[in-house]
Amino acid sequence: MADRPSPVFRTADEVLLIGTMAIYNSQVDASEGIPQQWRSFLMTHPALNGSSNLYGASPCTNDRKIHYLAGVAHGSSETVVDGEHLSLAAGEYAVVQVNDPASLRDTWTWLLGTWLATSGRLEKNAPEFERYANISETGTPIGPVEIWIPLEPLPNN
Repeated sequence: MADRPSPVFRTADEVLLIGTMAIYNSQVDASEGIPQQWRSFLMTHPALNGSSNLYGASPCTNDRKIHYLAGVAHGSSETVVDGEHLSLAAGEYAVVQVNDPASLRDTWTWLLGTWLATSGRLEKNAPEFERYANISETGTPIGPVEIWIPLEPLPNN
């Protein structure tokens, strides 16, 4: 991916997500399992098909595994009445829009490995997340995806 999008900085309020959580042992496992996780979630909550309020979020853990919640913002018109909860912290985020979902993994790698190291910013110990325009019947994103990286506040000068 030669042409990298520039992150924009946005301030967000706290958002409570509700959905299904899965734990994956590796990136390969996650790449294979997350589409199935989305298919299962959308099959049990058919009213969410076509929703633009879908999130994939990874809470901070110390077990070196990938914890992933497929869900929706609680309190939205597409409320899910049961499921696991995850809170997305209020604060400042670096946000990148990825127009081609096939380049998500490369964009994540660049953001966390290159951009963050040279940005002068530090990642906050809070969940990172993706916001989806839509999810296909196969469980993969359709259309643009936003990646949100939580940032520590800038020190006062």
